[in-house]
Amino acid sequence: MTSTSPEAENSAAVPAPVVGRPRSTAASNAILAAVLDLVAEHGSMRAITVEAVAARAGTSKTTIYRRWATKEELVAAAVESIKAPPAFELPHESVRDDLIRMLKAVRTDVSPRERRILRCIMIDSEDNPELAAQQERLMTERRRAGIELVRYWIERGELRADLDPMLVAAGLVSPLLTIQIYGHYPHLRTPDLAERLVDQILTGIGTR
Repeated sequence: MTSTSPEAENSAAVPAPVVGRPRSTAASNAILAAVLDLVAEHGSMRAITVEAVAARAGTSKTTIYRRWATKEELVAAAVESIKAPPAFELPHESVRDDLIRMLKAVRTDVSPRERRILRCIMIDSEDNPELAAQQERLMTERRRAGIELVRYWIERGELRADLDPMLVAAGLVSPLLTIQIYGHYPHLRTPDLAERLVDQILTGIGTR
């Protein structure tokens, strides 16, 4: 009779880890691109179905649902894919330089097609609470970087202690998006817009 060492018994008792099939980046990109194409064509996400997305992307509905649980989650992810990454490196040399770098990290070189998609989704979000919630979830990470940056300079005495970091960050990024992404006030769309916004916020508009 052949004896078995304790190490061998323990090894045999532990099942091998089950490695799942990795998700294809190419498939994910094709799905997101299909969503954007369909929104651009229809002018709204309301007429888009998961079946139509699967057909356009050359995938199955199952492939889509493995990645995104609902159509709203899928559409929000597609919109997020045309934005710049939320993270950006800051040397913390000065509050002005940091705020300018933060604004310049926002992607504003969108094409007319992308601008049309963003406008369509903004309108759809007004009547679709689930889509609005999914977009809010994704925007939370983007906002956090700006809020933490403002808080960083408050803690070092470079900004007033009574400021609301979220309101300051919104007061910088929102005008940039309004002008550069949504096309309002076209005469303000200049190469030095980020610098002008930061300088005006830092200076304030009061006479004191």
